[in-house]
Amino acid sequence: MANYLPSNLLSSHNKTLDQPRKDSIANITLEYLKMSARKGGPIPSEYGEMNLAMNTVAQLHHSGNLSHQDLEAIRLELGEAMTPKTIQGFAYQQPHGYAGDFEIIEKIYNNHVTAEPHLANWDNFFQSHPAAQAVRNRVSFFLDQVWSVRDQPGRTARILNVASGPGRDLHECLKVMGPTGLHFDCIDQDLNAIQHASHLCEKFTSNISFLHQNIFKFVANKTYDLIWSAGLFDYFSDSLFKRVIKRLLPSLEKSGKLVVGNFADDNPSQDYMEFFNWLLHHRSTKKLQQLAQECGIPKNNIQVQREPEGVNLFLIISAHS
Repeated sequence: MANYLPSNLLSSHNKTLDQPRKDSIANITLEYLKMSARKGGPIPSEYGEMNLAMNTVAQLHHSGNLSHQDLEAIRLELGEAMTPKTIQGFAYQQPHGYAGDFEIIEKIYNNHVTAEPHLANWDNFFQSHPAAQAVRNRVSFFLDQVWSVRDQPGRTARILNVASGPGRDLHECLKVMGPTGLHFDCIDQDLNAIQHASHLCEKFTSNISFLHQNIFKFVANKTYDLIWSAGLFDYFSDSLFKRVIKRLLPSLEKSGKLVVGNFADDNPSQDYMEFFNWLLHHRSTKKLQQLAQECGIPKNNIQVQREPEGVNLFLIISAHS
């Protein structure tokens, strides 16, 4: 399939193209995707072309030149590649009722590739994406945050993990650091996620409390040195984002911090993620700072950091100046 798609397939000025040209671009892209599906998905030398195809579909859709029905038809042309047999298909079909569920995140953490040879290329393509690597980078970022609060004079450090998902970051943290001096309260609204995380972290049960709760109803009965939420807030509108921040702030220790992950608005995997219907509120550093300030947080108490891939942003709110 080399050079099947011209590199200038769809310019940034696509709105100036006439309709026949737009239809032609859509048809070329559809034929490319169908051909890729027939041969079992892209191999590494074809990742650039596949990403271009995904970018093209997104631009046509966002500009109103590809209807939702047309987009659905394109997805269906990929056949088994859009079923739960692949990671992208699992996200698209949403067997747990939402994209980015605990199984997807666990598969990303573990660099999972399906055992079915005719579909493995799709999972390899998925795992090659910057967004997938950014998710894997959350573990070391989480470890750094826990290290920074671990040594509390005369008591156990308390950490609240909001939307704790598969518990992989928690497991790796305790495996590396050991359980001494740490206790985690983990909230998730998905009971399946809690069951998975409980089994994964069974060696550390005395250090973890799992709470099957919705964050909008959660009422803390203690304060925390660290409140961590890696993958929840980019599902929220701005108003919900601020509502939950305000709900969590009173639960911080005087020297504590709240750390919230959010995919960056320059995420190079965004078009691909949207192709299989993983929809997020991507935000910039400036936007995260703005939302925090609108919650009444002083500017000096706000930081935004990136993991090494540069795709996941982390809003860090300190309880003290």
